[in-house]
Amino acid sequence: MIELSILFPALIFLPAALGFLGCFLPRIIFPISIATLLSYAVLSVNFLNTSFSYAFTLIGNGGIQFSIDQYTFPLVFASSVTLLISFGLFCKGFSHYFYQICLVLLTALLISFSTVDLVSMFIALELVGFSAFLLISDRNDDKSLFNSFQYLIGGGLAMLIYLIGVVQAFTYTGTFLIADLAKAPETALCLIVAGLLTKSGVFLCGLWVPNIYSYANSQSSAILSGCVTCAGIAPIARMSQTLAPIGDSMVVIGVISAVIAAIYAVFERESGRALGWSSVSQLGIAILSPAYACTYAMQHGICKALLFSTLHTETRNDLNQNPNNESVHAEHGHSSRYQEPPIEEFIRVLVFVIASLSIMGFPFLTGFVTKNWVKTDLPYEAKIIYTTAALLTSTVYARLIFDRTKHFLINFKIRTLLSLSNLNKNFIDILSTPRIWILILSIAMLIGFSLTHEITYSTSSINSAITSAILGAILFISVVGIQADDFVKPITRTLDLVGAPFLVAALLLANLLYLKI
Repeated sequence: MIELSILFPALIFLPAALGFLGCFLPRIIFPISIATLLSYAVLSVNFLNTSFSYAFTLIGNGGIQFSIDQYTFPLVFASSVTLLISFGLFCKGFSHYFYQICLVLLTALLISFSTVDLVSMFIALELVGFSAFLLISDRNDDKSLFNSFQYLIGGGLAMLIYLIGVVQAFTYTGTFLIADLAKAPETALCLIVAGLLTKSGVFLCGLWVPNIYSYANSQSSAILSGCVTCAGIAPIARMSQTLAPIGDSMVVIGVISAVIAAIYAVFERESGRALGWSSVSQLGIAILSPAYACTYAMQHGICKALLFSTLHTETRNDLNQNPNNESVHAEHGHSSRYQEPPIEEFIRVLVFVIASLSIMGFPFLTGFVTKNWVKTDLPYEAKIIYTTAALLTSTVYARLIFDRTKHFLINFKIRTLLSLSNLNKNFIDILSTPRIWILILSIAMLIGFSLTHEITYSTSSINSAITSAILGAILFISVVGIQADDFVKPITRTLDLVGAPFLVAALLLANLLYLKI
């Protein structure tokens, strides 16, 4: 039997090795990479909701310490599934070295999910940032290059703040371990957490998310939302679990992020930016609960990857090849040309609706289970604001579902699509199109996970979820005509990515020393 001390390091660094080999042998390595991602997904899902934990030290005594535990498995599963979805739906439109970059990114994510060493965390997050920079700039035009450099510079500055905090903590503790941060001063903790919040895209540090998500390629947006923003969740959850001051501060920051970002998303008219603001809000909810933060981030990451993958009728790679195509509706990113079979577009809309309902916490979907887990782990004072954030989330996705289905109904006739004369053609299209199978499996996964946790289903929880969805739809109707540009843009221009980490570090320090919220 293979020693776990050998197996786990090999599994961590295998994706990066495959990524580098893929630069020379892309056709051979790609199917091997798919098999590897499937293996990671199967292995990690088997350890979900178990007490399995294994700690090991890389390079002998005094080396880098890792902990494979319940902070690791949910995020590994989410990252593997997100990459599988992106590879399966967009493999024909990959630019040069795209999937190889994603494999290197996965190794960086695996390190950040499992290491308990602050310096190794810094290196992993820097590699995550550099991989994200390449994904953001994948469109290779002026705006994507500007966004990618803004992310790289701002993210680098945030990690500099993090590193200053690590050095200060080391002078007091003598180690770089997360467990020893209890001996570190409050200023060091604030600097470290500010850097991690920036990588996680939590308000105020998450102001970079909407612009980048709304403009990047669909596959890049899916990977950024499903993988990259999860990089800082595991260390934040570990610190919140062991350090009471950090846990208390995360409740405050999580509530602010959940509510304010959701308000921004409600009034945002562009669907990509609304999904970006929603990510900031949902990750704020994730950090509220150290015990369930990674599980909630897992659910959110997979759903958000599906949403970005199915947001547009036509993939953005096709649009990039025709940047001057007059048929593109710039406001919503839709195209009036349809290259997919009508049945595939119908299933894409169905996946979009189900993933949206899951994030809303609708019964019999994964989001219903994870939202109830988080809610049971919150202090009483935070539950009221959490409920407000959930209602705003329902409003956001009621609008997104309305826009997506409206666009589909305008361009397709449901009666014609489902008519008996077209059933045979639709059935052949389903059997012959791998993308459709991926989408159908995604729906089954979102429903299947929720059915394995019957204990979360009660009359009150189901009624609450349905009521929230109905009220969200009513609120959407109430604010449908309101535009947010007048009050959103001045704030986002002032609190940009460069200044946000400093502001958050100062707020954290003020809370720990004076406010005591």
